Amino acid sequence: MALKLRSKGVFKHRSITERAIRKERRAKRMRWGTVLFMLAVLLIGGLVALYLWYNSQQTQHGTVEAPPVEDTTPTIGRPMPAANARVGVSIQMLTSPVAPGENASVTIRTNPNITCTIVVEYNEVKAEDSGLTKKIADEFGVASWSWTVDNQAPNGTWPVTITCKNAKNSGVVKGSLKVAPATESSSSN
Repeated sequence: MALKLRSKGVFKHRSITERAIRKERRAKRMRWGTVLFMLAVLLIGGLVALYLWYNSQQTQHGTVEAPPVEDTTPTIGRPMPAANARVGVSIQMLTSPVAPGENASVTIRTNPNITCTIVVEYNEVKAEDSGLTKKIADEFGVASWSWTVDNQAPNGTWPVTITCKNAKNSGVVKGSLKVAPATESSSSN
């Protein structure tokens, strides 16, 4: 029996010491584990920060020094003439004959984007109508006017003069507007 007690006593003494040693070892492992974990987090964070910095440096250099790109798309329509190009004007359409009080119209073709004016005269008196204003020819060189023939316009053939100008040159075209009573104009159509 004494043997049993003795082994219990030795065991008890060893167990207290062994527990303290195990506890100390566990605490040491925990400290090293925490230190290693923190080092791993710092290393990964540093690598991510370095990667982001490097990419931002590459992106800045790439967008700042982009060379200009030349536009090679084909143009639709006709090429634009020079600002001092010769001016040609032609009448494409003129409504004639018209009766007094009816609408008349004229369409011309000239250089693109130039200013054109129209003058209509009845018996050497200049017609006044809101449709007879300055026009700018479109990108194809087309300009049109519509106006109401004066109720008091005399019968006859009267001049329609259109002048188009660019910076240095001008062009003129003259047409004839026949003013006739309504019965004559409707029978000739």
